[in-house]
Amino acid sequence: MLKSEREREIINILKSADKFITVKELCKMLYTSESSIRRALTSLENKGLVKRTYGGAELITNFSNVISFDKRYHHSIEAKKVIAKKAAKLIKDGNIIFLDQSSTSFYLASEIINRNSLTIITNNIEILYLLSNSDIKVISAGGFLSPENRSCLIGSDAQSIFENIYADITFFSTKSLSDDGIISDCTREEVTLRNSMLKNSAKKIYLCNSEKFGTRSAYKQCSLSDIDYLISENENAKKFNAHSSSLKIL
Repeated sequence: MLKSEREREIINILKSADKFITVKELCKMLYTSESSIRRALTSLENKGLVKRTYGGAELITNFSNVISFDKRYHHSIEAKKVIAKKAAKLIKDGNIIFLDQSSTSFYLASEIINRNSLTIITNNIEILYLLSNSDIKVISAGGFLSPENRSCLIGSDAQSIFENIYADITFFSTKSLSDDGIISDCTREEVTLRNSMLKNSAKKIYLCNSEKFGTRSAYKQCSLSDIDYLISENENAKKFNAHSSSLKIL
């Protein structure tokens, strides 16, 4: 069984049970070893989908917990690097670009750090720090630090920046992409701010590694039919072609 398949099975079991499940119970249900189950639960916990407790786990039903930037930065590194390289090829000299607060956008910023004829507007303080060592023109969104996500600037001041600048491209990522093509995330403030980015950009490019496929978070961002590109690290993304005839998938 593939890792992603095992994780989906665990989520389905937890949804059906609607209660705490022990590692031993999961082993019996999935006919696999305790070490494999524990690795899968650790992965799901890092994604904010389950809560580990002694001897087992339970489903996080509100999907509202925010994982720290450091954990997100060190998770799915290779997938994010592949996505960043694909995304960088869509950027042209002179572009004005919105980058959101995601760790995947940070990997994209790292990919383009040596280019100097770009303007980047972001509410991601990690990207601001990274690009301070580049020749790229960088504009901070301002605002205040999110109490839930300390790498993210939010609030009306931050929103006004994105409402008063028109960008060539918005690159963004969220926590979830459901099978019915709904893009969602776990904090209302970040979704609201990102909506301003999407409204004021010519192209909307969603960066999504495949482990987020088939998941849903509390707050709807938009649908696949609202964006221009979906960029993922492997061919599994092709299944979303059915949601929009104009959607380009890389």
